[in-house]
Amino acid sequence: MADILLENIGAPTWVLQTIFVLLGVGFFITLFFAWAFEMTPEGVKREKDVDRSESITSVTSQKLNSVIIGVLVVALAYFAIDKFILTPDQAQPGSDHFSQTTTGQSANSSEKSALTPIEANAEAEPVITRQSIAVLPFANRSRQEDDEFFVEGMHDDLLTNLARISSLKVISRTSVLRYKDTELPIPEIAKALRVATIMEGAVQRSGDTVRINVQLIDAQTDEHLWAEIYDRELTAENLFAIQSEISQAIADALQATLSPDEKTRINTAPTNNLQAHDAFLRGRQLMATRNSDSLQQAIEAFQKAVDLDPEFALAWVGLGDSYMLLVTYGTLTQEESIPLRQDAIQRALNLDDELGEAYASQATLHDFYQRYDQAETAYLKAIELSPNYASGWMWYSGFLGDYPLRIQEAVDAARKAADLDPTSSIVGLALGEKYQNQGLYSLAERQYQKVMELEPDFAQAYRYLADLYQYAMGDFAKALTFYKKAHELDPGNVRQQGNIANIYLNIGDIPNAEKIRERMAEVDANLPSVGFADVQLTLVNKNPNGLREATNWLLPKIKTNEFFTQFVAVLTLSSGDPQSARKIYLSAVPGWAEPSQWPDLIEHYATHGCAVSWIFLNTGDEQLGKDLLAQTTAFLDQSLPAVREHVDTWVPEICYLTAGDTEKALDMIETQLTHNHLADWWWRHNLPMFDQLRFEPRYQAAVEEHKRRVSLQRDAIEAMTVEAGL
Repeated sequence: MADILLENIGAPTWVLQTIFVLLGVGFFITLFFAWAFEMTPEGVKREKDVDRSESITSVTSQKLNSVIIGVLVVALAYFAIDKFILTPDQAQPGSDHFSQTTTGQSANSSEKSALTPIEANAEAEPVITRQSIAVLPFANRSRQEDDEFFVEGMHDDLLTNLARISSLKVISRTSVLRYKDTELPIPEIAKALRVATIMEGAVQRSGDTVRINVQLIDAQTDEHLWAEIYDRELTAENLFAIQSEISQAIADALQATLSPDEKTRINTAPTNNLQAHDAFLRGRQLMATRNSDSLQQAIEAFQKAVDLDPEFALAWVGLGDSYMLLVTYGTLTQEESIPLRQDAIQRALNLDDELGEAYASQATLHDFYQRYDQAETAYLKAIELSPNYASGWMWYSGFLGDYPLRIQEAVDAARKAADLDPTSSIVGLALGEKYQNQGLYSLAERQYQKVMELEPDFAQAYRYLADLYQYAMGDFAKALTFYKKAHELDPGNVRQQGNIANIYLNIGDIPNAEKIRERMAEVDANLPSVGFADVQLTLVNKNPNGLREATNWLLPKIKTNEFFTQFVAVLTLSSGDPQSARKIYLSAVPGWAEPSQWPDLIEHYATHGCAVSWIFLNTGDEQLGKDLLAQTTAFLDQSLPAVREHVDTWVPEICYLTAGDTEKALDMIETQLTHNHLADWWWRHNLPMFDQLRFEPRYQAAVEEHKRRVSLQRDAIEAMTVEAGL
């Protein structure tokens, strides 16, 4: 009864667990008292003192029987109503239920109507503790525009200092900047940022002096907890000394304990050069936009900072991080980025080996080189040294997200980042991505929409939502709308165009896909994304010579990226060339031939494990193929469903077909249609293991239904194009 009731009111899982523990303990206590005591008309007596002729156990037993029968009748009635009245029919394998769904909207309507227990738990708000603070942007009392960077710098440095105190929760700069010059009441701001205290401040620079006044406010009572005014000579040493004094005063007022190491860190000045500091602050603001043009400007600002002060460790970190982000959001390649990042981060650590931000950046490099143990060690070190560094938590969640069986840890880390930076667009996207990886598509959709509401001009929010619609929800028309909006906001990001080309490939509009490829080449014909487009277009056009040429051009450019190289391998297998596919797979990941490495590889690349097992079975390594197939199938059937929804997006039917289990494969394909997972059928269903299904009536019906839905999507996209006058 508790299980049913608690699930329907969305109670967290620990409530039911607690009830189970109490029932388990209480059972033995109840058993003892039932044996040792008896209820009589005169009250409770020890069993040995009751005259058997006066015992009323038969009467109480009859009453208990009546209660049990009544409860069973109610439970049976609830089951019948829930099963046959409240719950709609579910699709059964082999049925044509999937034909009732025409678009991604209706396919996912059940997700939007109510949260599952997993979703409800995922959206639970964190507890607000007394040791939580948001430092609002400082007011510029000098009223000179030239001083604005200086004032923002004082604010930014204070937040960096406070972020190093583990017993505090400190809201990141990105989130508090939204409340600059606000007239909202303190309690409302605190509620939005989920903190107990707010700090306000003002800075006035006049000649060679500076005045800083700050006040700490209890958000619930709106009363001042502490206030101070600092009048100092304007030097870098004095500025950072003030930061340290304020940090210590806040910790004291909030009864937060500082360790000796934390005291040392908050008293360490990052630079003695005010000009370098100003350049650094400008770089940080530009880097936060995640826009290709702004990231290039951020690199210039950070470079200026380290030129002015080569010992400015934080500026070296900013430079390295900007090079990393320009790979994702700009046109820099990994091969160009890696040496620049390595140099910058190593310089930072040589200058300050107690810098949490530097360890977080170092961890991303370890991750790239597949030094996974070292990467996690560096992430944990970063969090230890700077526990309120939201980017560190966000990147750690991305690292954990590569391990599907640790997806809940990844969600928790992303939620921690979002708790520290609740209105950051990029952190919000990272959380949405983790929900998507967990198969919680309705939560992911809402999270992306929240980001767009907070920052309507943030291009990446539209791209993430478009990815969700294309690859998870099968709504190509919606996806195209948001991809185009992302491209409009950030035209320098060629990868946005690649996503649009994928939409056209998914709806079978090859001419438009080719047009997009030409537009990409006009920006930079040497980009790997252009090569990917060539591989896909030659494949769909059944041009084997062109495919070989495009593959040979692309592989050297992506040789350090095993994810994309394996994608080329499976496309090569789809073209009907298992020997070439095997060569590409083993060049990218030699571990596929080493059973000792399979557990880690399968967790990362289970779908490829299915394809590689087929290749082994059909290219002379039968036992290796059988063993890999068994392990991969066990992961997809047993391990993965325990931690995420929508396991069908991992296309386990490739494994089932490799094993010759056509019935199970057909069940999975029909499940994909039920969930409206329509993307990538155009190349996936050309894989050789699908040959055994070609003449199966159930398979032919599924293919026809897929064509029908794609046709509807294509009509919708053509109508959008006509309406837009394009």
